[in-house]
Amino acid sequence: IGHSKEGYGLVWSPHQEGHLVSGSEDASLCLWDTNSISSSNTNTTGTQIHPVSTFRGHDAVIEDVDWHPRDPHMIGSAADDGTVRLWDVREKNASKAVHVIEAHKGSDVNCLSFNAVNEFLLASGSADHSVALWDMRQLKKRLHSLEGHNDQVYQVEWSPFNESILASCSADRRVSIWDLSRIGMEQTPEDAEDGPPELLFTHGGHTSKVSDFAWNTKDPWTVASVSEDNVLQVWNMAEEIYTNDQEGEENGDDDDDLLAEDDEEGKK
Repeated sequence: IGHSKEGYGLVWSPHQEGHLVSGSEDASLCLWDTNSISSSNTNTTGTQIHPVSTFRGHDAVIEDVDWHPRDPHMIGSAADDGTVRLWDVREKNASKAVHVIEAHKGSDVNCLSFNAVNEFLLASGSADHSVALWDMRQLKKRLHSLEGHNDQVYQVEWSPFNESILASCSADRRVSIWDLSRIGMEQTPEDAEDGPPELLFTHGGHTSKVSDFAWNTKDPWTVASVSEDNVLQVWNMAEEIYTNDQEGEENGDDDDDLLAEDDEEGKK
């Protein structure tokens, strides 16, 4: 029923109760309606339902799926064929995506995330170590590349509180916080050594690959992250890092102190 191989991506619809989409190693997407479950189709071995629709078009493993927070009909998928694809769930058993984005040519695309506030903004993360930003009104060329990780990016997720804030985690054992409003800001040569101006903060508390993370939807700037060595850390940044009224830039020694403070919080 549904997929023929392992599943990797799963997302509930934020628009319609009981609907969810899954992505699989079999290169397909399935749309499910759990409302179809009734007492008449249950048995002692569990309940099984058939997908409402199956979407095919990827040529490799689908690593991640996301549902557009503003458009109830749009879903996105990221796959090892180097593409991000956008689909219309109203299309029954579609064999062709509405949009095919050559997001990271020659590299696996591990993740994607729609911006909850800006309906045209999309982010994707890849094995090529980069996070790509896309304007869905012009998908032939990426809007910007976020460069800072030195190993493949496993997950990206927009902040639920600020449309310009994005986080990413990587096999380089880091979780990076990016601020798009800082793109293009002038830097001193000393600051540039720590990364581009849009790299707001890096959490370096893990000692193994960071597999996933989640923003706290009730407490701004609080993040939980998990790594492959079975460690879960809950942490937040020092307030002076993200407050807009701070004058001047922190020097390198201060940044190290703040990072150490963050690491200690994460280990508690």
